[in-house]
Amino acid sequence: MGKPQYIQVITRLFLLIINGIIIAYSFKSGFFINGVGFTLLLIFQLFIFIEYLKKLFSDIEKSIDCLLYEDYSNTISAKKRKNPLHNKTALLLDKHRKQSLQNFSERLIFTNILESLSIGILILRKNNDNDITVFQINNAFVQFLKIPKFYNWNLLQQKLGKLSNFINKWEEIRYTISLKINENQESFFLKTSVTQTNEFEYLIVSLETIQQLIDQKEKEAWYKLMNVMSHEIINTITPISSLAENLGSLLLEENTDEDTISELSEGLDIIKKRSHHLTSFVDAYRKLTELPLPNKKNINLVNIINNTIRLYKQEFTSRNIKVLFKAKNKITLNADKQQIEQILINLISNCLYALDRTENPTIEIKVSEEINRIHLQVIDNGIGISSEIKDNIFIPYFTTRKNGSGIGLTLTKSIVEAHKGIIYFNSINGKSIFTLSFPV
Repeated sequence: MGKPQYIQVITRLFLLIINGIIIAYSFKSGFFINGVGFTLLLIFQLFIFIEYLKKLFSDIEKSIDCLLYEDYSNTISAKKRKNPLHNKTALLLDKHRKQSLQNFSERLIFTNILESLSIGILILRKNNDNDITVFQINNAFVQFLKIPKFYNWNLLQQKLGKLSNFINKWEEIRYTISLKINENQESFFLKTSVTQTNEFEYLIVSLETIQQLIDQKEKEAWYKLMNVMSHEIINTITPISSLAENLGSLLLEENTDEDTISELSEGLDIIKKRSHHLTSFVDAYRKLTELPLPNKKNINLVNIINNTIRLYKQEFTSRNIKVLFKAKNKITLNADKQQIEQILINLISNCLYALDRTENPTIEIKVSEEINRIHLQVIDNGIGISSEIKDNIFIPYFTTRKNGSGIGLTLTKSIVEAHKGIIYFNSINGKSIFTLSFPV
């Protein structure tokens, strides 16, 4: 309260005390009529004092109610704000009003972000009594499932069908699910996550069509491929263009001496080499894109591995590379013999590069059989592949070698996939491991 309010309260209390003393004295001295009169006056003073206090705190009470029920329509006049208590209450009300507007704006932005996504999003909220409400749901989610956009969980749950079984588990899930949408079966990738706050627990459900995932991976692959190709082409064309301009200026000179002729010859030789490099690059691309379908026959994989190792025997000996390969006499694989040989040549060439400066260099080849698959592993203890680039090693033209073409591993992967197999890389205890798996 301000100083004027303090003075008024103290004055009224003082008058009430004085009036009480007069009443006590009047009844004690036998002046009953005076005592009754002052008693009525005291009651009147109390009534006025209470009304004053009610008036003083009514605006504060209204402001507190506004804060409790998030209704910010109440305002305190500039005149009343001269009172420090009213002023602080008004400032508190203004602060919460701005915060409420900020929260509303952020919620609107959040909603707009969700609506702009091509992924279906459903966010559910559960309180301590396990009552579930729909916190957010975007248009993509209801369009995927061809259902109304209900914000009542009981109504929405009835429309989700099989999907509700996964949601009711209320746990983190990554799952490919097939749902019946308008009499048609459609596949989706379902992902859920759980987040806990002080009062609520949230379940975030994301739904992607399988085609979306395929398109996304396809786009990423194209971006990476175009980035590598444009980098390679620009690196070749730029020096040719610059060199051609220099050679052109030499031809304009009137006197052509031996140094000029030598410089022209050297420049043309560089252009020839760079052109040959670009031609090789394009040929490599054609080789990659025109990979023939495998001519499958039953082949002995163990024999093919042994034959490939013999091809490199002289190099293994000269570089003191130990080669470890033990397998039973015959493991039959239905595959294209030449293409499987190409896979082994590519992987062993990779090993040779990785072992260039390695002490006790070792290449280990393992073959194993399961009921319906054959596994082939090529392992080396060379320089390895860093985690930063391991996701790029199968991308066309990506290479860390100075004179590498960047299609060896890409071609290997294409051949493996043409045989309905899979290939992946991992690194364990300083060893690089390429694992190939083929169906029997």
